[in-house]
Parts: sequence; C-alpha cells; structure tokens
Amino acid sequence: MTDQAPTQDGDVLFEPANPLPDFSFEHLPEDMQQRIAALGWTEPTSVQRKAIPYLLARRDIIVQARTGSGKTAAYLLPIIQTIVPENLWCQALILAPTRELARQVHVVLEQLTAGTNIRTAIIYGGVRYGGQVKDLKDGAQIIVGTPGRILDHVFRGTLTLMQLQTLVFDEADEMLSMGFYPSMRKLKRQMPEKRNTYMFSATIPHHVEQLAHEFMRRPDRLSLSKGNQSVSELEHRYYLAQSLQKDRALIRILEYENPESAIIFTNTKRNAEYLSAFLKNYGIDAQHLTGDLPQGKRDKVMERLRSGELRFLIATDVAARGIDISDLSYVILYDIPEHVEVYVHRSGRTARAGKTGTAVTLCEKIEESKLLGIAKRYGFVVDKFELPTDDEIQQRLTERLIVRLEDQLNDMGMMDRERVRRFLPIAEQLGTDDEMRMLLAMMLDESYQSGLASRLYDGPVSTPKSEHAKPAKTEHGKKTDHAVADEEVEIGEDGEKKKKKRRRGGKKKKSAEDSPEA
Repeated sequence: MTDQAPTQDGDVLFEPANPLPDFSFEHLPEDMQQRIAALGWTEPTSVQRKAIPYLLARRDIIVQARTGSGKTAAYLLPIIQTIVPENLWCQALILAPTRELARQVHVVLEQLTAGTNIRTAIIYGGVRYGGQVKDLKDGAQIIVGTPGRILDHVFRGTLTLMQLQTLVFDEADEMLSMGFYPSMRKLKRQMPEKRNTYMFSATIPHHVEQLAHEFMRRPDRLSLSKGNQSVSELEHRYYLAQSLQKDRALIRILEYENPESAIIFTNTKRNAEYLSAFLKNYGIDAQHLTGDLPQGKRDKVMERLRSGELRFLIATDVAARGIDISDLSYVILYDIPEHVEVYVHRSGRTARAGKTGTAVTLCEKIEESKLLGIAKRYGFVVDKFELPTDDEIQQRLTERLIVRLEDQLNDMGMMDRERVRRFLPIAEQLGTDDEMRMLLAMMLDESYQSGLASRLYDGPVSTPKSEHAKPAKTEHGKKTDHAVADEEVEIGEDGEKKKKKRRRGGKKKKSAEDSPEA
C-alpha cells in the first residue's frame, strides 16, 4: 500500500501500491449521468471516487468504508455497465447480511436501472417464494439477497450461478456476525472460479480477512477511515447507560452485534466476576480473568480464548497485561478507565497487525465528556449510538435464526424432510395456542443457543474441520431474576445470588484489583 494521504473529504486513505486515477461522474455513459442527476447526485463521494476505478478495471478489491459513505453506488455503477441485457441469467450477485440492507440496496439499484432493459430481483428469507421464483424465471440479471435464501433457490433449481460474472459482499463483517459463513462456503461451489469479487465492509477483522482469501484472487485493499493512524483501523463507538442498567445494556449490544470475539474490560475484579456470572446465567459464553486467578486456571482460560472456544473474556487491566490475541474483533469497555492512556491500551487489544476492529464503550451521561475528551486528545472519532430497541433486537434474532434453520433445511435429504413433515400438524397446533407457543419458543431458543449464541467462525478456512463450522457449546445457568433490584444482589461464581456488599469502602481490606486501576 501507499502511504496514507488525506482525501478530498478529509478521510485517511490507504490505496493499493499501483493506484488508479480518481473516478468522476463524467466517465459514465450519458444516460447514466442523467439518472444520477435526477437523483440529485452532483459529485462522487470519497469511496466512489477511489473504489470505482478498480471495479471498472475488473480488479478484485477489499474496500473498507463506513456505513453511509456511498458504497452502494460504488459497486452498483460499475456492475450496471457490465450487464448484457440480452443474456437472461444472473450476471451479478450482491450478498447482504439482512433483509433491510438488501431492500435498501435494491431500491438504489432500481433507481439506477430505471428505463433500461436490465432486470433485477431481491431474494431473502422469511417470505413466500412465489414472487421470487417469478423474478428468477423472468431472467433477473442482477440479484440482491441474503446468502441462505439464495442458496435455497440454487438447491431448488430455480437459480443458477454458473455464469456469474460479479460477486459482491456488502457489509462482510455483518454477514459473518449473522451466521452466514456455512451458506457462503456452499455458494462458492455453485459459482465459476473465473469471476470478479468485491468486498465492502466497515471493519476488516481477522475472520473477514480469511473470507477474502477464500473467495478472492489476489485482492487489492482500499481503506477509507477517519482518525489518528494509531487507531484509524478501529471503529470507536459508545452507548449511554445508567450504572444499574449497564449489565442489561451489555446484553442488548451483544445480542444485536453478535461479535465474533471480544475482551470486555472492567475497572475492578468484583465487576469482572459479577459480569462473568451474569452473562453465563443469560446463556452467553463468557469467563472472567483477574489477577488472583491461579496460573493453571488462567492458562486454561487463555487457551480457550486463543483456540476460539471462548468468545468473551472479561478482564481487568492488571489481568490483561501480556495478553496478545491478534484475532479479536471487539473490545468492550464496560467501565470508563480512570486514566486516559488506558483507553488506548484497552482498545489496542483489537485491530492488531493491520486488521480492523471495533471499540465499544458503555458510559454514564456524566462520563460522556471524559470519553469525548479522550477522543479529542488522541485524534480519533468516537460515534454515539443508541442502544438497540426490543424490536431491533427481535428482528436481528429472527433473521439469524431463519439463517440457521434454512441452512439446516438445505442440508436435509429427501428422507430427512419426510421425517420432519410428520411434525407439521404439531407445529400448526403450537402456532395457534397461546400456551403452546411458549413450547415452540423454547425449542427455538434451544436451537439459537446451540448454534448462533456460540462461536461463529471456525478458524482458517484453508484447513476446515468439517463442511460446516462447528459452534462451541455454551454454558447455561439459571436465568437472572430480573425482579430483584441490581443493587440488592450479586450473582456469585456458582450462580447463586448473594447479598452485595458496598462496591467501595467498608471494613474489608481491598485487593489491588478492587480499586480502580491505572
């Protein structure tokens, strides 16, 4: 790559070693320029100006760009120019992680192809097949969809990808967090090896890099990100949460984001132990690491983390010294550090060796100015996010579960499907009775916990253990009693509720880790 250079929009830019000249809308055919003008687009964004030349040159490329940067048009404009309208088959496939993103991409696609003979289709799970099958039979040339339903149509014989020319992964990091990796590997075998593949992602953590190596041929790398070079490969974000609701806020973030792996930092040993038990009781695979943990147990915890068996490590700064895990995708700061330098040390646990990652901070309103001050001092941008709502979390859980169930259905043979059909009458009964629906929800939760709530990615794809990534088992405990106020109880290591002592002060002598750490 070349040295970083500021773009027109003030972003920090990393280009391939042999960069191409910038793109301008004037380079497009006249009819396309008219459609763009009708949309009110006057100048290309940074990602469009820098990325489009590589797509037009048919060079596989990984593009790192933030959501909302204009990346959708960055790949749609070149793709549309490659389509041969007379060929009524799928020439370009755009894979998206969610139905919502697929719909957004398809809206832009329809706007850019209006008045042309190019046919498009949108394909995703959770809806009836009729309209999708019709669009495919009519000869859709550009298809936008989610991997699971696309694969389903391939297996049904309603879609063939053997003449595919262009493949796009949109929000590749999100796609893996949704659990699409097994479907993506199966799709690869249904595509020609000679094709162009483009990957767009807000972050490029280790598992996204691995995906690139499996699906792409000597890809170039283009990165557009704001901030100081030492933290430019990180996406920094924060959520406001009240002190007594931070544990629930963390659950919301983990369920919505579904990170591949993370270290969760606390300021004290007591918070680390409490949070570990709290997450376990919720069915989330987590383990704490504190300075007084015996060396044998510490070694076992670290081995589980390095091997990918453990997803979430909760640690204090003292305990985390010397930890070097290059494949972490997230660092979560459950507590704001007492000293500003500690933020950089904590966030630096991800984005190792040129990879990217996400640093998430939970803070109270009174701590917000302190966090913004840290960002200003070290020259990076930290974005404020709203905690996901119940509906947003429900939508994510539903989509991930549909992904998992459709993938299992695609693996079934004729006899397996015949066996499953025996339970259709029971499924119909469960769906009509209020009391019985809880039984159905229980079975769905079991399926989710056994798969999607555990490890998502099974290491380097060059040496797969099996055809499918095998998730690690999660530890289940008793559900936390949400009716009891947080300040009254603490969940012990054995999962039992214990009366809380005051967090600070008191007669008991505190260890070094029970005090806020530097």
